[in-house]
Amino acid sequence: GLYDETFVNNWTVGFDALKVHIKSYPPEVVEQITWVKARDIRRAATLYAASHPAIIQLGNAIDHNINNFQTARAVSILRALTGNLSIPGGELSCSLPGALSPMGSPELDLRDKMSKQNREKRLNAEDGLLPTAFYALPQSIVKAILHGNPYPVRVGFIQGGNMLLTYSNARQAYSALKKLDFLAVADMFMTPTAALADIVLPVASYLEYDSIVAPPYYPVTQIQQKVAQIGESRSDYEILRDLAHRLDLGEYFWESEEACLDFILKPVGLTFKEFRNVGVLEGRKEYRRHERDGFATPSGKVELLSSQLNEWGFDPLPAYHEPPESPYSAPELAKEFPLVFTSWKSGPYRHSAGRQIASLRSTQPEPVVFIHPDTAGKHGIVDDDWVYIETKRGQIRQKARLTTDIDPRVVGVDYAWWFPERGYENLYGWAEANINILTDDNPPYAREMGTPNLRGILCKISKV
Repeated sequence: GLYDETFVNNWTVGFDALKVHIKSYPPEVVEQITWVKARDIRRAATLYAASHPAIIQLGNAIDHNINNFQTARAVSILRALTGNLSIPGGELSCSLPGALSPMGSPELDLRDKMSKQNREKRLNAEDGLLPTAFYALPQSIVKAILHGNPYPVRVGFIQGGNMLLTYSNARQAYSALKKLDFLAVADMFMTPTAALADIVLPVASYLEYDSIVAPPYYPVTQIQQKVAQIGESRSDYEILRDLAHRLDLGEYFWESEEACLDFILKPVGLTFKEFRNVGVLEGRKEYRRHERDGFATPSGKVELLSSQLNEWGFDPLPAYHEPPESPYSAPELAKEFPLVFTSWKSGPYRHSAGRQIASLRSTQPEPVVFIHPDTAGKHGIVDDDWVYIETKRGQIRQKARLTTDIDPRVVGVDYAWWFPERGYENLYGWAEANINILTDDNPPYAREMGTPNLRGILCKISKV
């Protein structure tokens, strides 16, 4: 069969409810939603189910829309239905020797230090997100600066980020940064965001300080200090620690980076000094660990029907919500903006970083928009033409690259482009090709995470 009956019977709950639920999503309905042929959906499902063991590799494309949380849940459910959890060749979580990643440490969770009054007025506290989503959303920060709700934000400190390029509704983000009484940016290079700052703090590169790399599911590798810090550059940790002391919050920070690294290594009984002689700690593979410990859910099983989500008031089974700007949800708007845009990231670059590095820039000197030849032909566009891409929020331009790999109804727009050669006084051409000139930061958001819809947005194109 197409599912692992033994695993489903022994290690899942909610299978009967799921069977009823998915009757609303036959391949023919999903074809209309996704524009993927029903026959291809069936072929893909059969290929995955029959290729036991198998894995599903996720990219961040599924993060960029209001269905992100439930899409990730649906993928996790597929892994369980096919019995591909915790088996050789399937999906495996490596057991690191101790909880080396500090992010999950209870000792670092300071929520109990926040007063009840401040908890109630924190940014997006009233948005009804998952209880675990204890963070300020980008759109909440921007709107607090611009409108003072739930409280005025007058000072900004941005560390290793390029907000003008990476926040949705970039012109509104620009207005917010301009409204601040004071803005400081800590970065290795000048960026459009840094060019707006009152002061820029030079940070050390990863080659200039001791650190531990502890990505999930991989070996833990120590990075030795390679070169001395240059000039006044300091590590991110040093900057935050000293700032905390100035704000009377120093008690929450270690006095040295080495002490912080000692804390991270504490579960394995090593100090950072001792770890220098070890170099690498290998993760331990353990198959079928659930047969001993169960799964980390209230039932101890994979909850296809999530009791926790149900208790919190969210969809307990994956559900689809049409994006706010699509040919189906906004048919009148689609008459003016008949195409749908998605985004992609240039191979030589990392997010908005690297455009000022000549060796990288030489491999892709300009931003590229992918267009189907049939669509391009209707607009008189050929390869390497400059093309305007426009939504109801604004217009940018990128260079056309024609390809049959994209649906004729879709264009693929390059992400996070700026032009160092345009100069500091012009903020390095931050708005010329910036995809987030086109995106929105208004509701509806993903109910669970608060994510705005960043792909699947109506647009139109024209030749420059």
